[in-house]
Amino acid sequence: METLSDVIDKKGSIASFWKLVDPENKYPYSSAIKEWYALSLKDQRKLYLYLLYRKWRGIDIYGEPYYIIRNCHPVPFNWNEHALGATLIAERKAIIAKYNGAYGTYTRDEATLYDMTDKRWFGS
Repeated sequence: METLSDVIDKKGSIASFWKLVDPENKYPYSSAIKEWYALSLKDQRKLYLYLLYRKWRGIDIYGEPYYIIRNCHPVPFNWNEHALGATLIAERKAIIAKYNGAYGTYTRDEATLYDMTDKRWFGS
């Protein structure tokens, strides 16, 4: 499995993003490339993870890539009550962490990107 760093690095990150939001390649890269690279690397990663996790949960991604980049405001997803949460925990990809004053189950990548505190492994 690729790490987030493998997927979203400074050189080719737009290609990974594009495969996620426009797998049929309906829109030209030129429509959003400037907006994508105007984001910090951390913000690129947040957006990519947010959209990837929406797909994992069966939620479609709508809109042109340009508008997604400009208008999407990613937030971490608490996997505590979701069926995939148990899988993430079993694979040691999820941890307990504190975000905005509340504890939840988040992926390690989310905990890092969103600067969560009080991070603990399950069973620790």
